[in-house]
Amino acid sequence: MRDVVTGFYIDVLERLIRAGTLSKSDSVLVVCGGPLDEKVLENVGFSNVVVTNIDDTASHVHQDAENLAYDDGSFDLVVVHAGLHHCYSPHRALLEMYRVARKCALAFESRDSFLMRLAVRLGLTLDYEVSSVADGKGGVAETGIPNFIYRWTEREIIKTVASFDPVRSPTTQFFYDLRLPIQRFSQSGRTALRTAALLLEPLGRIFARIAPKQCNEFAFAITKAGERHSWIR
Repeated sequence: MRDVVTGFYIDVLERLIRAGTLSKSDSVLVVCGGPLDEKVLENVGFSNVVVTNIDDTASHVHQDAENLAYDDGSFDLVVVHAGLHHCYSPHRALLEMYRVARKCALAFESRDSFLMRLAVRLGLTLDYEVSSVADGKGGVAETGIPNFIYRWTEREIIKTVASFDPVRSPTTQFFYDLRLPIQRFSQSGRTALRTAALLLEPLGRIFARIAPKQCNEFAFAITKAGERHSWIR
């Protein structure tokens, strides 16, 4: 059974490698990064990796995702995993990733779906990530203030990049998956939870196939492979 936290992260990277979009020899910049990113990228086979974060106390390079101190196209791949919604401007951070990327900017964030909005209304999840704050750290830009959980749509991503790079049409790939607490349930000592895990797994696969855009895992890869517009000389 795959890891419920890193499984989707690994799956998307491996799919991009198989498609020829990425190579394990690519240089990689991680923004808003940490130990999980190091673990995943090493697992997939990337060796030329720089992990950055705005937190001065962690063992990584200090960089503000919204104002990266790197030249255009400095890294083949720029990736963020559940970090853009911790920025004052998630759009600005995404465009900084795109600017610094030579081949691809890859983000893992929440999708603004009907089911997610319903979950907020029912109190099953929140609009502000209060749980991200501890001991005066976390939240938005490590200020200790709970951040708004910015959730994306496909059209919004395309429009954002097209405005920033009007020379070419954005080339985007979208990935979806459903994360359910199957592993936790299956390891429970309670028979009811183990039974629920057996039922949830096949039902979850069916749901993800029928309504992928309602899943709670979302990733988007933006590449610079698009042709220039015909009116650009």
